[in-house]
Formats: sequence, C-alpha cells, structure tokens
Amino acid sequence: MDSSNPRLTDRVYTDRLVLEQPQSLDEKDVLAFYIANKVFHAPWEPVRPSEFYQEDSMRKLLASQAADNAEGRALHLYLQLPQEPGIIGSISLSNIIYGPFLSCFLGYRIARCMTCHGYMGEAVEKVISLGFGHFGLHRIEANIMPGNHASVRLVEKLGFINEGFSSRYLKIAGVWEGHSHYVLFNEALE
Repeated sequence: MDSSNPRLTDRVYTDRLVLEQPQSLDEKDVLAFYIANKVFHAPWEPVRPSEFYQEDSMRKLLASQAADNAEGRALHLYLQLPQEPGIIGSISLSNIIYGPFLSCFLGYRIARCMTCHGYMGEAVEKVISLGFGHFGLHRIEANIMPGNHASVRLVEKLGFINEGFSSRYLKIAGVWEGHSHYVLFNEALE
C-alpha cells in the first residue's frame, strides 16, 4: 500500500456480493437494515439510543465512516446482493494502526434472513485479503463473546487463533461482557 494514499476508492466484489463504500449508499437503505435487524443484533451490540434509528443519524454515520475510509483509519463496507436492492450486512476493519503495529479490529453483522448462506464468510475472506494486501497489515483481531457460536465458527474456519480472554471487555446490551481475542496473522510479513 502507498501509505500516502491508503484510501480504497472502489466498490469491492466477491463471487456473490458487492461490498459498497459508505459514501455510495443511501441512508434510507442503511437505516432499513438496522431497523429490520435491531432485535436480532441486540445480544451482540451496544445499546443504541432511539435517535440512532433516524435518517439523520445514518447520514452522520455514513459520513464518519467515509472519512475514516478516506484517511485510511478504517475500511467500512456494506454487503449487497448484485441486482437486488437493500443492504444485507456490514463489515469493517477499524482502528487501523500503522507503524510497527500494523493491526486492526474486524467487525461484522449480517441480516437475520441472510444467515447460513456463507455470505459473511465470503465477505470476511475478501476483507482479510484487502487488509493484508492493500493496507499491508500484519494482524487482524476479532473480539467475540464466547456465546456467539456463529462468529466463533466463522473466524476459526478462516484460520483465526484464540489468543485469550478479557473479562468485562465491551459493554454489550447494557452489560460489560468478556470477549475472546481471535487473531489472524499475515504470514507474508513474518
């Protein structure tokens, strides 16, 4: 990656998905995704204020994510099926740190109606490739609550290793929850 221009400017394609940049999206589509999956995602996410579920909040969220992408601080993408309207998920490499650390955090969510189709595995594989290739990262970390069996299976299938557990790591659904740290290393940089 050219560190003077870390921005990934184009949408990204996998075999079955389009991974769209935040600046290219309509806040109404993103809001519809969050509202439709509010209950499904609730056990795994922070409590969100009611104001979050409004178009203005989505506009601000997308603008913030686009700025992070432009500055190389993150890679936020939204999953879509080609030729079909709507958002089916999101994926991010956040808190990208350069220098000797070359690391970031992986986060993702998918619509309830799109689980068990392999879409998120496909998206995560593509984003790992971008993280290691385009961004030149050494380490991608996914922090997962042990009870989130689907996420644990996903990262283990992709070769992440469990490096340990942190008690009271993130405030999820209003409670400080412990998380297991799963890590994938870029073997090309070893």
